Amino acid sequence: MKKKNVVVILGDPRLPDPVKKDGKFNPEDLETINILKWALGMFNNYEFTYLDNHVTLLKDLEGLSRKRKSGKIFVDYVLNFCDEGFRNNPLREKDIPKYLEKYGLPYTGAGPGCLSLCYDKAAVKKIASKQEIPVASGISVTGNLAAASKFNFPLFVKPNYGDGSFAINNNSVVNNYSGLLKQVEWVKEKLAQAKHKEVVLVEEYLPGYELTVAIIGNHPKIEARIIQEDFDVLTEGQKIIGYDTKWDPHSEGWKKLISINPKIAKSLQQAIINYSVRLFKILECRDYARFDWRLDKEGKPKLIDVNPNCGWCHDSHLVKAFSLESKESLERNYAAILEKILHAAEKRIGSDSNPVEVARSVKIFLQQHQKQKI
Repeated sequence: MKKKNVVVILGDPRLPDPVKKDGKFNPEDLETINILKWALGMFNNYEFTYLDNHVTLLKDLEGLSRKRKSGKIFVDYVLNFCDEGFRNNPLREKDIPKYLEKYGLPYTGAGPGCLSLCYDKAAVKKIASKQEIPVASGISVTGNLAAASKFNFPLFVKPNYGDGSFAINNNSVVNNYSGLLKQVEWVKEKLAQAKHKEVVLVEEYLPGYELTVAIIGNHPKIEARIIQEDFDVLTEGQKIIGYDTKWDPHSEGWKKLISINPKIAKSLQQAIINYSVRLFKILECRDYARFDWRLDKEGKPKLIDVNPNCGWCHDSHLVKAFSLESKESLERNYAAILEKILHAAEKRIGSDSNPVEVARSVKIFLQQHQKQKI
């Protein structure tokens, strides 16, 4: 059997990374990459080449494009696992698929329109709400907080643009107006330091269970799994997934927090899954994605985040969700999940008459979004 040639695009460990701990790739990040390479190396019918030097990335992609057009097919498609963004700039996450489309290279995952849209949490919530999908109520602010006064405390403060729990900590849950002012200014300062958009999202704090729906596949074959965070194991701070939990190996959250089967009724689990699958289609997600939910004080689910280019690492929520019920080893599970993603993309790419066309529904929304503030 002829091997498939797949080029894997990753973040650049040579460059600064404003989202990661201390603004750079750390030993645990490099270990994660090595585990990925080890897992992909288990597939005998694939040949993987890795591109992580963003200084030469565009020239490398142009070279691959020339070989492909000349008939010397060096690459069947690109596995886009660069969730850091071009040159590790999170605002340029959409640029990687944009360049891949420019050079006519098929790729896995969401297109630039979807990535651009989902990076704006307020925009996603507006779309979901119009589809009668429940969302956490809130408002994005750039200036004064007068509009936030209509919401009842406690409130939750986080960046409107961003992922990786950047600028989220125990102080993100605020109980009064002075705390709100202080935390909004702190988040703006962190965003300014990272040269990011200084837009802050203030929304109702949801005290219930936190759940994640992970999806792999494309219409009509979509697989979804749901998991819950076991905050009962934490003895310190708020019951949230803050920055330290994701990036600091010495934090309690990093060491103790685990994912478990949801402690909610099967009917509610299915409702949350159904909402997520609908959004997966509406937002034009492709191949895989993650949807984060929390329950309010009445036990009703509300969407808090959509990540169409979610973490692919061995201990990510995507992998945890698809591993929880398996009796296989973690290593075999990880490889099997990566293979699911590859197969989903291959089937889509093979049947897509125009894989580089920006989805019409997303394009229309983006055009409208530029004309009005959300």
